[in-house]
Amino acid sequence: MSRWREDTATRLRALRTALREPGPERDALLLLVKAAAATVIAWQFAVQALDSPVPFYAPMAALLVVDRTMVRSLWASAQRIAAVVLGLGVAWAVATVVGVTWWTMFGVVLVALVIGRWSRLGEHGIQVPAMVLLSLITAKGTNEEFTYLTIVETIAGGVIGVATNAIVLAPLHLTRPRQRVAALARQVHDLLEEMAHGLPDEWDHDVARAWYRRGTEVADKAPFVIDDIHTGRESTRFNPRENLRPADIDWEGYEHTVTALRRTLWQVTGIARTLVDAGDAERPEPAPSTTFLSRYAEALSSMAVAVEQFGLHEEAASAAFTQATDSALDVLTELREEVRTTPLQDPDSWPVYGALISESMRAVHDLQASRHAAVVPTDTDPLRPPPSSRMWQGLRRLGGDRRGQTPTKGSGGALP
Repeated sequence: MSRWREDTATRLRALRTALREPGPERDALLLLVKAAAATVIAWQFAVQALDSPVPFYAPMAALLVVDRTMVRSLWASAQRIAAVVLGLGVAWAVATVVGVTWWTMFGVVLVALVIGRWSRLGEHGIQVPAMVLLSLITAKGTNEEFTYLTIVETIAGGVIGVATNAIVLAPLHLTRPRQRVAALARQVHDLLEEMAHGLPDEWDHDVARAWYRRGTEVADKAPFVIDDIHTGRESTRFNPRENLRPADIDWEGYEHTVTALRRTLWQVTGIARTLVDAGDAERPEPAPSTTFLSRYAEALSSMAVAVEQFGLHEEAASAAFTQATDSALDVLTELREEVRTTPLQDPDSWPVYGALISESMRAVHDLQASRHAAVVPTDTDPLRPPPSSRMWQGLRRLGGDRRGQTPTKGSGGALP
């Protein structure tokens, strides 16, 4: 009962959030409303226009093709129609040639199951054997009126579902991927900043393990952020809202950003893992000296500043990024030289120093290599420039091209 109450409370909170502010909850609620509306419209169409005695296929098709993007709606509609036509076609062919018996039903269902596993039919492949069974059992497979009406209903339902999805606020997922890219960059920055502040102070095995666990969790989110980026880009295709008011978003820049930050996190978690081993009293790995860690923390702090400016292309942000990465590399180069030339109190500690320096230098080089392709949206960056400014931007770009110049990327992926 308590689990049921928790689930109910969660759904009620999501509903209140959907009604109060835009976001994923409102998108989900709108999708449900559109699916219900498309189902009712398709049902009434089958009853009133097609005079269907059993108006099932049209509303079912409409219900199943309302999806998160127009591309998915169109593809789902095509898959369902193809599955229904294939199923009815197989049933009709077998029933017409050899008739309906137990052994013919076995063969035709087996063939339908094989066809239904065709990857291009997706989740709608199950409709092939389902339609074979319905056709053979209810209409003996040779009833032309049943076959014709079922195909027409399915096509009509698919068209109604796609049209409803397009007309009633066609799904356009632009805000969520922008928010998640910015959040990922912020989380990487915060982790580096926390490690930089913690190393000169009293850190131990548990603190280092918390850094390692946190970095791993953030890195594991990166594929889901990329999925949101793909969904956002996909939502602009065949979308009437996007055609009326296009948004200048650098989707490739977003994806470059996530990929680069994920690589950086791999190095950061490697640093944390080295500290975990060095801080474990039960392992023979020696801990780095306090003097080394104090200087090393300066490099991590500079890396945090670089991540904070990563993907921003204004002049001030570019200068801050360059200064931060140069500062980090200077500190790391000095530490590497000191470790190489200065006798260590514990000769067995050189792998720890080497691992910390190598991981951080690799992270800095990765950030530098990915800087120009990466784009991180900012809170102040407009998602959709007003028409007047878009026209002016177009004239500026045209003028820049005529002068042999190329436009640069804005901080949020919009061309300036």
